[in-house]
Amino acid sequence: MKARETKHLLDDSVFKTLETKNMNELDAYFIPNLSPIDALRLILYKFLLSILFYKERILLHDEEEDLHQLRVNIRKSRAFLKEFSFLFPQDQLAYFYQNLSDLATQTNRKRDLDVIKERLKEVDTNHDVIQEDIKAQQTHEQHIIEEILRGKMFEDFVHKYQDALQSETLRTSENEIGTIKKTAKKVIKDLHLKIIQRIDDLEKNFSEKKLHKIRISLKKFRYLLEEFQHIFGEKKIEKMIEKGKKLQTILGDFNDMVNQNKLLHDYFNSKKKSIAHSRELEKRLLGKTSKKQKKLLHKAQKKLHKFKKHTIEL
Repeated sequence: MKARETKHLLDDSVFKTLETKNMNELDAYFIPNLSPIDALRLILYKFLLSILFYKERILLHDEEEDLHQLRVNIRKSRAFLKEFSFLFPQDQLAYFYQNLSDLATQTNRKRDLDVIKERLKEVDTNHDVIQEDIKAQQTHEQHIIEEILRGKMFEDFVHKYQDALQSETLRTSENEIGTIKKTAKKVIKDLHLKIIQRIDDLEKNFSEKKLHKIRISLKKFRYLLEEFQHIFGEKKIEKMIEKGKKLQTILGDFNDMVNQNKLLHDYFNSKKKSIAHSRELEKRLLGKTSKKQKKLLHKAQKKLHKFKKHTIEL
């Protein structure tokens, strides 16, 4: 009876309040004791507002960090939709997830180019021709992204998504039972167990594809911890987040190196006739990136093995 008395309900005023917040305030905004579906509506609405904020910045400024933040909020949205998929009507879930996935895919190339351009500077300074070519590709991809963000398809999706999150049509008799704390606890523990099982499998039979899946799962795990630290204890969760960040950084650097090697290989294959000493340059750059890639992989495998030994207490 007590839980029912303290349970909060989500109404229109909450969404209007969210729309007045800046980015930092949005991150920290959380209402405890909401039903599972209402908590997800609130969380996803925060991410949508962030997507729209960075969309405007991309159209005005063309800053690499703005595209990165847009993609982070798309990833967070997809992570919460996926991990809490049992709360949503399947047709609406599929529509939300697919549109967000399409938007992420359409920005992949530009983000890879942004990262690789900076990574190359760390590896070697003598590659002006490649840098110029990457810059031209970046400009082309930027135009494509701007057209998408200004387009009717994106606008229509945002309106439908926004309306669905604000309205009560996502509520059912099942997804309103209990509070988000119990549901989130189960989802986080299940994901943690899945990551440990994937690390075990990786150690028995290594593949870059398996490592990539672990990296994605660790991102989801961190997003969940960050969002729910207000109900599980901020100090306790902060330590877990910090450990996860270090591991994620190593795995992210390794993934960037894999993408960088592929782009360089494809680049030299297409430019053999137009670049003087292309074989020599390719050998030097690929040699340096491959060496760094091996070091990162060794470091990542050690950190993943340690991660398995950490228990999770919520």
